[in-house]
Amino acid sequence: MSGLPRRGTADLRGGYLRIVGPYADPVRVLGFYERDGHSDAPGAWESFTSVWNWAAPLATAVPADPSGGGPLVRGVAGGFSVSGRWRPPAGAARGRWLALRLTAHPRGSGEGFGVSDPDVFVVASKALPEPPRDGDAEEAGAVFRLADVYVPGGFATSSAGTPLGAGDAVFVWAAVSGMAFGAARRLTDTLGGLEAPGAFVPPAAAAAELAAALHDERLSLAARLHGVSRAAPRERTAATAALAEQVRRAARLVHQVVSAAYEYGLSTRGSAADDPLISLVDDSTPILQYMRYAVDLLPPDERTPTVEGDTR
Repeated sequence: MSGLPRRGTADLRGGYLRIVGPYADPVRVLGFYERDGHSDAPGAWESFTSVWNWAAPLATAVPADPSGGGPLVRGVAGGFSVSGRWRPPAGAARGRWLALRLTAHPRGSGEGFGVSDPDVFVVASKALPEPPRDGDAEEAGAVFRLADVYVPGGFATSSAGTPLGAGDAVFVWAAVSGMAFGAARRLTDTLGGLEAPGAFVPPAAAAAELAAALHDERLSLAARLHGVSRAAPRERTAATAALAEQVRRAARLVHQVVSAAYEYGLSTRGSAADDPLISLVDDSTPILQYMRYAVDLLPPDERTPTVEGDTR
């Protein structure tokens, strides 16, 4: 199981948030989630999205028929298929992303669903249908319909989690990067233990090279995080912009390591059923999906991050 406490524990808003909340040292956040992603990637992601609603800063649409047949969500390979009718927030400009909630109001702790069941699904605005230019007012933009729209698993979260703010980007970047680094390191550890007699590049050698690349990139990202946390107010904008580029670079590196580890492991496989790497890649998919778009989903913002005692 994940090293993160589950929602609903007595210590949740005390020790847990003090350890890894948005106001914690981002370098510590990176290390904490790296270890958790290494030990149990799916458990780490489940806990993160149960405790923190990272989609809260996005414009949010609610079901158009809250008292009738609500939206339908079914699991598919790598994510979810979402169908239903939603009403966008009144007066909100269409941004790049829109969060689709399954209920009219955010869930409270323990209210309906399972603790880990996502009920907020983020879609790109370009996937939404264009409103008609004339006709019924409701159909002309107040309500839109989606049918079997694919949402990656990493683009789903829980409205019951503590809502993060636009100023919490650094925390989210550090946490998700940590999970991604940890999951990738677990993959290289497993690759290094495989046997491939006669392979041009022995799995152990390949794993060591990939692990070294992860280590160097993680240290580089930690240095950027440290710089942001120590930056003077007048320097923070530039420091955060540099961190955003570092996060994008880290995302590319992690994806390259995962792909390379999988390819190196091909020489050891008798069949897919015997492949320990496939399940690890599948387990890491939501984290890797989010990591690729982390900066785009939650861009830099200079507003004050969540503070201890904030119950937004």
